Amino acid sequence: MKLSAQVIVDNLPSSYGARLLGAPRNGLTLQRPELLERSCRELRDNHLYVVSEDRLPHHLSVRPGAVLVSIGPGTRLRYFAERCCVIQVPNSDIYATFNEIQRIYDRHDAWETVLGEIINDDADINTMLECSAPIFDNPLSVIDSQFRYLGRWERDETSDASALAGLGASAILDPNDFERYLTHRELEMDLAEPFLLELLGTTTLNTNLIDAGEYLGCFTVYYERRPWRESDYQLADYLACLLVRAIRRQSQLPESTSTSLRRILMDLVDEIPLDNMERTLLDAQHEECRYVCVRIRLGHRLNRLPIGYVCTMVERAFPHSIAFEHHRISVVAFIDISPLMDEGGSYQHQLVSTLEGLIEPLSARAGVSEPMSDLSRARLYFLQASSTLENGSLANPERSVYLCQDYALMGMVFNALGDLPPDMLFSEGLRRLQRHDEQSQTSYLLTLSTLLDNAMSITKTARELYVHRSTLIERVNRIKRELGEDLDDPDVRLRLQILLKARAIRAELGDRLS
Repeated sequence: MKLSAQVIVDNLPSSYGARLLGAPRNGLTLQRPELLERSCRELRDNHLYVVSEDRLPHHLSVRPGAVLVSIGPGTRLRYFAERCCVIQVPNSDIYATFNEIQRIYDRHDAWETVLGEIINDDADINTMLECSAPIFDNPLSVIDSQFRYLGRWERDETSDASALAGLGASAILDPNDFERYLTHRELEMDLAEPFLLELLGTTTLNTNLIDAGEYLGCFTVYYERRPWRESDYQLADYLACLLVRAIRRQSQLPESTSTSLRRILMDLVDEIPLDNMERTLLDAQHEECRYVCVRIRLGHRLNRLPIGYVCTMVERAFPHSIAFEHHRISVVAFIDISPLMDEGGSYQHQLVSTLEGLIEPLSARAGVSEPMSDLSRARLYFLQASSTLENGSLANPERSVYLCQDYALMGMVFNALGDLPPDMLFSEGLRRLQRHDEQSQTSYLLTLSTLLDNAMSITKTARELYVHRSTLIERVNRIKRELGEDLDDPDVRLRLQILLKARAIRAELGDRLS
């Protein structure tokens, strides 16, 4: 593995008192060290030479990319420091220094070899971080573009390296903490170079994982053990390139069952046909779980929150659930309700309670479908959850979670009328009743609606309207004459009830419909 002058200086024992003179090149470009012979006439690019100061040749051609390690007090180094990078080592001898530099190369060569083997094997990111631990000697983590935890390394169980560990399946940042995290990171997520941040109380070195302009995630070093070194920039950048290769390699490996199921459900929701293998996987899933579809829409308070982070929160709150981003505006989740059922087989209370605790801090709202066991009908239940979310948000904006059955009638009524206002479908008789109401304090339309809601029962209707029975009978007879329709016909009653229910809902919602 090629190294840099900064890596050499940072890894030499402190007793050597090594320091850099001149301007070192960025990047890992230096070959292994070689002893400088008296016969040498040129210091070549990207070569590392070790020499004691008293044996420095008097006439040398120097390339800017060369690095000279000089052992001694440094009285003759000005000429070389003006032309290339010089590492001055005043407190050692030439052979001890040369062997120490070789050991530095050996350690990094071994690191490079193991990383390559991991990528060619299973590209496991946790293993890559573990083998990188001796290089950085600090907690390490990798998150993906969805702010999910891909890997993490800590020295021991008691480490406090948890600033980004919350982005994984085992733990998750509070949304307010995550908002602060985004405030720090918002302007840096397109940076290609490593950068230092004071992130949630910890100094961190962050390297974005970017491939062909696509943001894949971030590699982070948490400085909780040894302090930051200049050379960490170069080594973090090197490891980040290999992590990108590992992530791309993982995308070529066979999918896990949960990953495959997520992709299948995304296709179904978007009405993309499945192949035979996908249908087989879906059929196997039917026997195990009962699901509800939940559609979550974020509010404005945390509208900068990445949707992938919300997906992670949902999957953590509901084990065995599958959540994904839908058209960049909402989260769709298929939640296994079997673990939520009580002795009576009811799941609603536990589901609503957990969802409220999850989404209320996000100023979000969620529509919940009816239960399903056949995931091949995911599209229909997605539409059901979406309709519930829209209708619930209109009818009860103060709530955050809406169950399908609570808003099914409202949805049916609106669907029956489409975009037409109810009075566009009024018969001439209903229009006469409407004109009467505009000129009278007694509402014939309210009386008719209450009568229909009470299955034509005079007694129940009189009690609900607080009128005498005989008064109501006389009023109903006048309504029948004005209406001119047969209220004994169930189809007539159904049509009238839908129209009057739609009119009442629209009156209640008022400006919220505009």
